[in-house]
Amino acid sequence: MIVVHVVVPLLLASAFLYVLLCWRPALIERDIFPKEKQHKKQKHVLFVTAHPDDECMFFSPTLAYLSRRPDVTVSLLCLTTGNHDQLGEVRKKELVKSAVSFGMTPDSVIIVDDQYLPDSPKKAWNVALVAKTVEAVAAAGDVDTIFTFDHRGVSGHQNHIAAYMGVKHMALTAQRFKFNPVNVYALESVGIARKFSSILDTLFAFGMAVTASNNRMFIADLPAYSMGIQAMLMHESQLVWFRKLYLAFSRYMFINTYTKVN
Repeated sequence: MIVVHVVVPLLLASAFLYVLLCWRPALIERDIFPKEKQHKKQKHVLFVTAHPDDECMFFSPTLAYLSRRPDVTVSLLCLTTGNHDQLGEVRKKELVKSAVSFGMTPDSVIIVDDQYLPDSPKKAWNVALVAKTVEAVAAAGDVDTIFTFDHRGVSGHQNHIAAYMGVKHMALTAQRFKFNPVNVYALESVGIARKFSSILDTLFAFGMAVTASNNRMFIADLPAYSMGIQAMLMHESQLVWFRKLYLAFSRYMFINTYTKVN
């Protein structure tokens, strides 16, 4: 009875809300740039990820949305080559192809190859080194807004968490951004049931997004979802069976929710 009277109505409400937000995205659109940067005609957004394929597996709805905005330039900083299985050179090329499918140019993709930032779920990264790396890229590109992981890293991967820690450290301590502010948003990690509920997580995500003025939400309509699929197909070396299931069921292919870090 609980399933019929509670669960089913919630799922139907989520599906209806997803369709509504795809039809009327203005309901969740909020500015993502510092108020001091509103005058800029061309704004710059930087995504900070840990591995090639993070951009499409976790940030697709946001990337697809920004690709439609002519006043926004998007860059991607990937902190490793994805060389855990000795495929670093292959994965670098795949990442560039994926970025291009989101409308980025090849030269807007920065891939770090540093022995002190290894692609490894077991080796901790130096937070100060990550912060210094991100700061250099953000300053050189006059970046206005940064998107990255949160303290749980979506999948719990230590490299994802270290990326967040480094970006947060930079945002809160770098003196150069005191007078040239940069907004930093962290991608919300959710439990496994919500993570694999596809569009049926829309109701819960919407609730999170509207509870605080600093929260942000992005929805992928079907063209945007298709863009994310095409981007993931560029990562041919990573297309094992469970990632194909992920593309169909993960809410991160349809929904991104963020909290503001700074």
